[in-house]
Amino acid sequence: MMPLLAHDVLPAPPPRQNRQKSSVYHHHLLQASSVPARTSTISVGGLAYGIHVVGSTAFVACLTHVSWIHLHEKCSLGRVHVSGPARSVVATSNGKSAYVACHTGGLSIIHTTPSLHVGDHFNIPAVGVAMSTSVAVVVCDLMGVCFFDTRSHTWTSMLPLAVGGTTFRAKAVQVLHDRYAYIACDAGMVVVVDFIDARHPVILTAKRLFSGDAHAIALTSSAAYIACGARGVAVIDLEQLKAMGVVKTAYGSVFDVHLDQSSRRLLCACQVGGLAVYDISDDDGMSLTFVGQTNAFDGICHGVGSTKDKIRSREVGVVTCQSGGVQVVVLDAVETWPEPKRARLADACTLM
Repeated sequence: MMPLLAHDVLPAPPPRQNRQKSSVYHHHLLQASSVPARTSTISVGGLAYGIHVVGSTAFVACLTHVSWIHLHEKCSLGRVHVSGPARSVVATSNGKSAYVACHTGGLSIIHTTPSLHVGDHFNIPAVGVAMSTSVAVVVCDLMGVCFFDTRSHTWTSMLPLAVGGTTFRAKAVQVLHDRYAYIACDAGMVVVVDFIDARHPVILTAKRLFSGDAHAIALTSSAAYIACGARGVAVIDLEQLKAMGVVKTAYGSVFDVHLDQSSRRLLCACQVGGLAVYDISDDDGMSLTFVGQTNAFDGICHGVGSTKDKIRSREVGVVTCQSGGVQVVVLDAVETWPEPKRARLADACTLM
């Protein structure tokens, strides 16, 4: 049963001398003998940000355009221009269409047949997208959340995220059980919306559960993982809608999170830190074990996904690296990866 509408704040932290070590994660010590991660590069012809993997292909948001690539053949399948800073893209389950969040440039819906092209465009400040079977949930900053029918690619409804006289900025979204949208907002808020009737969506609850900026969110049936930039990954208990702690083991600012269902691993895009991998150590998903991390490639990582290399029967991670294109990283022997390279002061730059 979903929790009643609430508008709680995080309790004040206890005095430092009374604080206890978080039980949310365990730091797995790297082995003495390290083996570099095996990676390969796919060029996308621009600055790669968001990515969504569908089978053996992926859609990549590259600010001015979207690239469609084949991960196993490591080649381009097409490229299409979009109006605005495209940083997030999510495809339908059949891979025939994708919704591109371009913020000030609106929402573009692209199709793959007969060739990659923009089919529809909506002037909404789209910053993130998630999919159910037949509904696209698009978060739109202060505007709230919009719903689209993915069968006809038409606008269905819009819901402002206003609770208790306060309007929240919607930043990231994921869908659970094909009807609940978990929306990470500014001020550490998580808003849960029931859209079983997409024409009349309803806010079920809103609660402050984390600190820092919300860049992305991933869900299991019982836990949420929110990418909070330099603050790490916030872990949320969905059944009690309760903050469980923050994971800060990985090096770098966490910009995207992806749940690899087959291996029960959480993959994190950590900007200068590259790709970080956590094992989900318990059945309810509240405990994360840091396994390994690599940035043995050029670029700043903003997006992450995964797929199965069926030819070699292995899992691979897929990360975007801005000017470094897309990196395909083999996820075997992750615990033997050497520690990531640390950025020097002279290499410091402003991250978008």
